[in-house]
Amino acid sequence: MSSEPRVVFAAGFDSLFSKEVRARVTPALEAELLALGVNLKKPFNPAYPVEAWAGSVKACAKHLFPDAKGNEGFFELGRLTMRGFRETLIGAAIFGVMRLIGPARTLERSARTYASASNYTQVSLKRLSESSYEMGLNEAHTPPEYDMGVIDQAIELLGVKPSVKLLNASSEGFLMLVSWEK
Repeated sequence: MSSEPRVVFAAGFDSLFSKEVRARVTPALEAELLALGVNLKKPFNPAYPVEAWAGSVKACAKHLFPDAKGNEGFFELGRLTMRGFRETLIGAAIFGVMRLIGPARTLERSARTYASASNYTQVSLKRLSESSYEMGLNEAHTPPEYDMGVIDQAIELLGVKPSVKLLNASSEGFLMLVSWEK
C-alpha cells in the first residue's frame, strides 16, 4: 500500500451531498461539516483527507437519521449517496452502462467505480453463483453499513431485488455477501 495520504475526491462528496441531502441539511449539520473543512456553499475541493470524509458521513448519518437504531442510519445514507451518485455527470454515464451490463458485471467493475471516489479503496470479489458474490472492501473509516447501503441501492436501481449481508469486519475492512433476485 502506498504511503500517499488517503483522500476522497470531489466526486465522492458530490454523491454524498446530492440535492436530496442538501435539502435536509440543518444549521447544526452545516456547522459540523464546516468544522471538518467541508463548505457546502462553495465548490468542493478536488480532494479531502479521508478523515473529513469519514466525519462527514458520520455527521450526515447522525443528523439525517436521528432515530435510526445501531448503524441503520449509515445504511440509509449509503442508499441516498448512490441515488446522489446517479445525479452526477460521471454517475449518469456509469448508470447508463450499468443498466446495459446488469448487476453481475456491474459488481465486477465496481473497483473502477470506487476508484472515481477515492485513491485508496480496494475491492475484492468472489463469484458464488450467477446472482451472488462475496465482496470485500478495505474501508475502515466508515461503518460497513454505509457501503452496504451504497451497493444495495445500486443493485436495486438496476431493477432487481438486492440482499446485502455483512459476513465479517475488521480494522482493515469488511466482507459482505451481495445477491439479488429478478
